[in-house]
Amino acid sequence: MDAFNGVHFFNQASVSTKANYPRNVIIEDNWFVRVRDNAVEPEDFAWNWTIRRNKFVDCYVPFSFEMQQSGHFYVYGNLGWNFHLPGPHGDTHASGALFKLPEQHQADGPHYIFNNTWLLRAPIVKKKRISGFEHRNNLIGYAEAADKFKWPSCSPLGNSWSTEEIPSTELEDRLIFERGSFTRSWKRLGIVFDGDLIGHPDFPDALREAGYQVGHNVHSGSVKFADETVGLPHGLAIPSPPAGQAFSIQSPDQTAAVFSPVDYVVGAWQSDGIIAFPDPGFLDVWPMPSDSAMQPTLFRDRGNVEMTGH
Repeated sequence: MDAFNGVHFFNQASVSTKANYPRNVIIEDNWFVRVRDNAVEPEDFAWNWTIRRNKFVDCYVPFSFEMQQSGHFYVYGNLGWNFHLPGPHGDTHASGALFKLPEQHQADGPHYIFNNTWLLRAPIVKKKRISGFEHRNNLIGYAEAADKFKWPSCSPLGNSWSTEEIPSTELEDRLIFERGSFTRSWKRLGIVFDGDLIGHPDFPDALREAGYQVGHNVHSGSVKFADETVGLPHGLAIPSPPAGQAFSIQSPDQTAAVFSPVDYVVGAWQSDGIIAFPDPGFLDVWPMPSDSAMQPTLFRDRGNVEMTGH
């Protein structure tokens, strides 16, 4: 609470071993409240991360995914409120985004962002690119009652796509362009937005017209949560949410299975509680202390890294 960063993995391994860390990380059941910069931030390299059932309240950037190389991320069942601007009054660098991305990225596996629920006043992403990024069956409403709320400021993919054209020449030119605009190279990079319900006027038609290949199974329209009180988890539910779209999820061992629970709907909340998904396999061979008072709630990691936040 009231921190600059939340969980930040500083990769301080030697140059020859740096690409081995951090891997096998789980971040679960935490509250990140008024984090001024990044709530969850892997650095440089990251593999086999599970980020689930956390609550994010007025964080500048919940997920800073500026990795050089990464894969097999499972981000699900998280709830978030982005109602008040972070930082001191009058701070002009406070708009933030849900995800911060790198200029270049190599995916060694997919990054699944599925069945999360957010009340936003900021974009999902603003600029740059990431590979192997699958954003599926998420539920996103907007904090229209927030002070100084403006629809253009929280357009799902940032607000620069409508005024600029895509460079059609060299990769270097595209990367320069993407410093201020989210990539449109979705097919080549493996970027998917599908199955989501996003209550913004730009979604999906205006984004499709701008060249973004938004999936055919998305939902649009006003999202009215049961109770928008900041920090009230059960308030981030809607009556009769649309059905979730089944999709294939690959495990780190390269096996895959279709994810389609009973009575599957979009968003974190399901009929029997927060969305469930099998534990990461490393928990079976890496037991934690049975005493709940001894169990870390922020992270479980083997890597040679420095971690901040508790």
